[in-house]
Amino acid sequence: MKLLKVMGIALGIAFTTGMASAQSVGKIRIAEADSFSAEDLPQLIAYARAKQRGVDIEVTALKSDDIAFQAVLNGQVDMGVGDSYEAIANLKAPIRNIYQIRKLAYVPVVDKTVYPDWKSLNGATFAVHARGSGTETMAQIMEKKAGIKFGKISYVPGSEVRVVAMQRGNIKATYLDLTSSKVLIDSDPKRFGALPVQDQDASDSTFYVSTQFLQKNQRAVQILMEELLKAVKATVADPSWPAAQRKELGLLPDLSAKEEAEITPYFQRAVAANIFPADGGGKVAAKADIDFLSQAGKLKPEVAGDLEAFWDFKPLEAAQKALQTQ
Repeated sequence: MKLLKVMGIALGIAFTTGMASAQSVGKIRIAEADSFSAEDLPQLIAYARAKQRGVDIEVTALKSDDIAFQAVLNGQVDMGVGDSYEAIANLKAPIRNIYQIRKLAYVPVVDKTVYPDWKSLNGATFAVHARGSGTETMAQIMEKKAGIKFGKISYVPGSEVRVVAMQRGNIKATYLDLTSSKVLIDSDPKRFGALPVQDQDASDSTFYVSTQFLQKNQRAVQILMEELLKAVKATVADPSWPAAQRKELGLLPDLSAKEEAEITPYFQRAVAANIFPADGGGKVAAKADIDFLSQAGKLKPEVAGDLEAFWDFKPLEAAQKALQTQ
C-alpha cells in the first residue's frame, strides 16, 4: 500500500515551538482519513503541544477510513482516526479505540417544498456521505424510527458538495454538518429546512491504536491523550481559544479570510451542541457507538455488550488521572 503523505512537512514546520527543550519520548505515526480544516483545531493543537513535550507526531492523509484502518493493521502507522468498529469486529483485529474526538453532529436537511417531514420521505432518495459513514448509519436508524423506507441511498461525499447539490436541486434530502446546514438554510429559508432528530452520543470519529504499539509506547500515547483533553476542555471553556491558539502555533496558515472568520462561530455552535466530549468519551462513548451501530444492523447482537472488544480505556483513564494532579 502506498501512503500519501500530504501533511508531514506542514506539521513538522508548524509544531516546532518549544522543541529545543523537549526530551524525546517517542514517535506516533497517525493515519487520517481526510485533510484538515478549522474544525480539527483542538486535535491539531494537541498534536503541537504533544510535540513540544517530546512526542514526534507524524500524520499521513489517506483516502478513506478503510485504508487508514488497514495502514494501522499492517503496521505502516500506529494510530488511526475515523471509524474502526466494523473492521475490528469482522477481522478480530488487535486494534482498540482509545479516545472520542467528536460526536456525530449532522443535521437532516430537506427541500421542504418537496419533503416537509420524515413520513414524506418514504420511497424517496436520501443522500449521505459514503458507504459505512456515520451519515449512512443515521439515515438507516431514522428509517426505523420514522417507520419509512428510502427508495434509494445515494452517496455524495462532502457536506460542502451536498450543499451545492441541494441548491441546484440535484438532491432533495441529506445530512449536513453544523456549518454546512446553516449555510444551506440561510441561503433560502423558505425552501430549505431541518427535520427533527433525537440527540445521541455516538462518535463521528475516534482515535484507535494498534495494541502492540500501545503496549510499547504507553507514555507517548498518554501525553497525546492529556493534550487532547486539555485542548477540548479549553475549547469548551472558551470557544475563541482555538482561533487564538492557531495564530500562536502557526496552524492551518492557508485558510482564507472567510474561513478564519468562521472559526470561533463554528466552535460556539459546536460547544453549544456538545460535540466535543471534555472527558474523551470513554465508556459512555463506547456504549453509545455500539448501540448506534447495532440499531443499524452493522454489529451483531452477541458483541454489543463487550465494550472492551472495541476499546482500551486505560490510556484515557491514565491521562485523566494525570491531569487531576497537575
